[in-house]
Amino acid sequence: MDPTSIIGIILGVGLVVGMGLEEGLAPSSLIAPTALVIILGGTGGATMTCYSMNELKMLISATSTAFKKRTIELPALFETFGELATLARREGLLVLENHPIPINSALLKRGVSLIVDGTEPTLLRDMLTTELYTFEERAKVMASIWATAGGFAPTMGIIGTVMGLILVMGNLDNAAELGPSIAVAFMATFYGVSFANLIMLPISKKMSLVAKEETQIGLVIVEGLVSIQSGDNPRVVQEKLKSYIDETLWSQLHIKAPAKEGK
Repeated sequence: MDPTSIIGIILGVGLVVGMGLEEGLAPSSLIAPTALVIILGGTGGATMTCYSMNELKMLISATSTAFKKRTIELPALFETFGELATLARREGLLVLENHPIPINSALLKRGVSLIVDGTEPTLLRDMLTTELYTFEERAKVMASIWATAGGFAPTMGIIGTVMGLILVMGNLDNAAELGPSIAVAFMATFYGVSFANLIMLPISKKMSLVAKEETQIGLVIVEGLVSIQSGDNPRVVQEKLKSYIDETLWSQLHIKAPAKEGK
């Protein structure tokens, strides 16, 4: 579990609500069920209109990536490729079929399977890159759903506020109720802006960032597999992969000299 997403949402919501209470707002004044229904219902309905049912069905599982810790760490990935390259050079590509892969990556396992099947390096790169591109595009769509909802929520808040003010204007005879009624009307705008900027848009941004990181790792995996298929020296394989990584992360990589290839 990646704590930054949960901590960020809790911190943002907590400080906004906490400071309101600190300034004297009554807790009950922050509760407006009608406004909440308008925001959630209106935002949900408008967002659903923009996407297909299949895309919406994938949203929950896709959103979980924003709260999960990255499963593939670069040092472990580089070490794995060093081992695979050494093994392939020493005993041949077919030996990779039964070699356990410690990293949980469907792309890596599929690539190894294609190598064992004798797929040419160019075709191997094209197939895995296409798979990676499809993943990236799907992840962008999932992130855009939250971004779309974040765009609709403030507007729904304004709609809720206008509806509330219309009701207030129709009941001007009761002066004692004007203040509380106007306050409740503006709660819709408060909900809309808060949901958008404290929850929806941050989740969308985090999902996009995670997708970018996963794509970058995927590119490393593709290049590593192609290098192994081409018969490159294990150390050369690892050095090639460094070009896909930001220089600030190089210090995390421990590239060891490969074992001797002789039997």
